[in-house]
Amino acid sequence: MFKKFLRRDFVFCLALGANANNAEEWSKYAEKQMRGDQSHSEIMMTIKTPNWERTLEIESDVEGKNLALSTITSPAKEKGIRTLRIENNMWNYFPKLKRKVAVSSSMLLASWMGSDFTNDDILKASSMAEDYNHKFLPNQKKEGQDFRVIENSAKSEAKVMWPRIITYASPVDCLPRQYHYFDKQGNIKRILYLDTIKTFDGHKVPTNWVMQPQDDMNKKTTIVYKKMSFKTSFQPTHFTQKNLTDY
Repeated sequence: MFKKFLRRDFVFCLALGANANNAEEWSKYAEKQMRGDQSHSEIMMTIKTPNWERTLEIESDVEGKNLALSTITSPAKEKGIRTLRIENNMWNYFPKLKRKVAVSSSMLLASWMGSDFTNDDILKASSMAEDYNHKFLPNQKKEGQDFRVIENSAKSEAKVMWPRIITYASPVDCLPRQYHYFDKQGNIKRILYLDTIKTFDGHKVPTNWVMQPQDDMNKKTTIVYKKMSFKTSFQPTHFTQKNLTDY
């Protein structure tokens, strides 16, 4: 009976209980689960194009909403390349050149290391829960799966890259399975697919992410979270420009 009710109405999610009809609560819950207060992750990124394919291994550290540091650990050609964000300021460091390069805010939508993820994605510069207004759209079924659909519209004061994002969330665990990103003209530019939910330190996280640009279906970038810890702490000097270059 419960499963029939769930498929028919989509109004109940165990994780949210009484807040299951509040779209903002769905967004907050997902962000808390997937982002937490701080985290350390080991990631494998595979970039595929019609002409080439390559895989990067990355360590990612995030603290709060203003600090993030990513480090490429493999392959040898890119090993040691780091990207740091402190609030709205970003830098890339290239160890072989011993060169630090500032990333301007206009470059947030630029590709990170040739992938279909942007600087904004990798450094988690935007907060879906805080930077967007949320409302439910009619429920949908896609490829045999039921979804609650949430429209996320950028707040007027928010400095975000995407004015509108549509979330397709599971009514079972309240976590997103797809994000559809729209530009200012209302065109869908890319879709992020998420699956393979695993639990790390009490946080449920989709560990397989596939970013598919809609203007070139022959390309895609896959991120796999191999390890993730939310019970971590960082030294006060960790998210600093000195640490960026002293790796």
